[in-house]
Amino acid sequence: MPLNWDDDEEDLTEIDYKKRPTRILVHDELTPPLGQAFPPVVRREPPPETAIHPPEEPRATMSRSPALGAYAPAASRDRFAAFCIDSWLAALLYWPVGYGLLKFFGIATMALLHQGRGRLAIHVAATLLMAFLYYVIMESVFGATLGKFFCRLRVIDENGESAALGSVFIRNLLRLVDYPFAFLIAVITMESSPLNQRFGDRAAKTLVIKKTRRRLPALDLTHTPLASTFSRLLAEAVDLLLALTLIYGLFLWMRPEHPLLSRALFLNLPAIFILYYTLLEFLLGSTPGKTLFKRQVVLENGEPPDGTGALLRNLLRPLDYLLGYPLMVLSPRKQRLGDMTANTLVVAKAPPGKAWLGSALAFVLVLLTAYSGARNPNNPIRKDYGLGAIQGLKVFIPSLRPAPLSSKRPSGPVPQKTQKPTLTSKQPSPSPVSTSDKLSLAEFYFATGPAPAQIRQDGIFRSGDLVFLFFKMQGFTLNKAGEVNLVEDLKVEDPEGKVILEEPDIVTLSKTLQNDKTAVLFANQVQLAGDAPLGKYRAVIVIRDQVAETQFSFEKVFELQ
Repeated sequence: MPLNWDDDEEDLTEIDYKKRPTRILVHDELTPPLGQAFPPVVRREPPPETAIHPPEEPRATMSRSPALGAYAPAASRDRFAAFCIDSWLAALLYWPVGYGLLKFFGIATMALLHQGRGRLAIHVAATLLMAFLYYVIMESVFGATLGKFFCRLRVIDENGESAALGSVFIRNLLRLVDYPFAFLIAVITMESSPLNQRFGDRAAKTLVIKKTRRRLPALDLTHTPLASTFSRLLAEAVDLLLALTLIYGLFLWMRPEHPLLSRALFLNLPAIFILYYTLLEFLLGSTPGKTLFKRQVVLENGEPPDGTGALLRNLLRPLDYLLGYPLMVLSPRKQRLGDMTANTLVVAKAPPGKAWLGSALAFVLVLLTAYSGARNPNNPIRKDYGLGAIQGLKVFIPSLRPAPLSSKRPSGPVPQKTQKPTLTSKQPSPSPVSTSDKLSLAEFYFATGPAPAQIRQDGIFRSGDLVFLFFKMQGFTLNKAGEVNLVEDLKVEDPEGKVILEEPDIVTLSKTLQNDKTAVLFANQVQLAGDAPLGKYRAVIVIRDQVAETQFSFEKVFELQ
């Protein structure tokens, strides 16, 4: 009879087992007959083929699962910040490579090096090769470039181990595929990858990770007010004044006798402007202006800014000079465009003590930079040039020089001057004889305009203009003290052969140089009369080497239209 488990417990307890004449005997595989002892218990192990395994974690869509540990795939913003730093460092290689090519070809100036497509192509190709080696060596030896170190990024393979040299070579070679068309291939492959891998990473089986930094003390943003728009504008006024002072001081460091170094410094002034803000906020969490008004920069979690945040918020600073003010007013968290991109906030809380010390040090360094630039006797605005601060740049930047004089007349109307009739024209006087076989002209160009600060870009010489003569000499002799002593004589004749300017010893150049391979700069200006006759003017220049007791003469012609 089947057992009824629904019977009440009370009914079961009323059964009188003693009155029952029968006994229930149970026999099965496990229970022995009545009166026999139970056998020892033997644990039965399940067969190996029926062993139960825990379910595996789902793997990403790649060949091997990376062991990331405390790491996470780097976000696009972190990789972009590292890319900006590395691109700037790679661009700096252009100048040492150019210097090496100047020595290799025996050329004095970069302008002469770039004459002709062959040597220019060699310069560009050599620079790209050095940049490629920079990426490969840094990532294979140290696991990261300098930009990645700044943003706490590392390159590893998909197993979580250091990337091999072959993988690093492939991922950097395929930048040629990732970079064209505004990084379109890189963006598409990174957004479709669960590990944010670009095309080069997928081909090389590598990925870029971001290391977790140590826990830093964070502000309680729920009890910390945001900095007001007005206080941020005041702080920026102080910081901008210091930044522009630094830039102008570095501009005054430029020397005509070092054109390559001066040109490199000039082209990197915008990057130095960005680095001024970035390094201060990364190291101190504040700038001198913010420190003065007791403000500091933090991430949206209250921690001090990391390298990525400090760089991105200042990389967009030039754009924020146009849009920052309205965005701070309209944004509920007082964020400008750089803050929104970098996930940063500016709070009304006094920065730590190191910010005050660092700001004072930055202030002193800015003043020393400006003072040393002003004390430079050969800075671009020295009175010998007769040029202003802006026009002095023409000494260093070929792209800003006036265009070569064209034989064609300008299309627009040009006021014409009536040339005075002459019965006889004087024959031009012969040029002085050169007695030096070492002195030579390295570079020469004209510039003209109504005033030093109004250089005309069309290269047309007109009556009443100031005519500027810039040229560089090389091959001089140094005395025992390492000094050069050159004297210039200048004579200018009008189209009739009449001498309109004759100045012996117009320039005396005496200075100490490291070697006699350097080219020295001369600058002159000639004032044309308002009724100066049209035609070709002849400038005769004599450079006398007082040490070698030799001279070098040459002449140049410009046409008044």
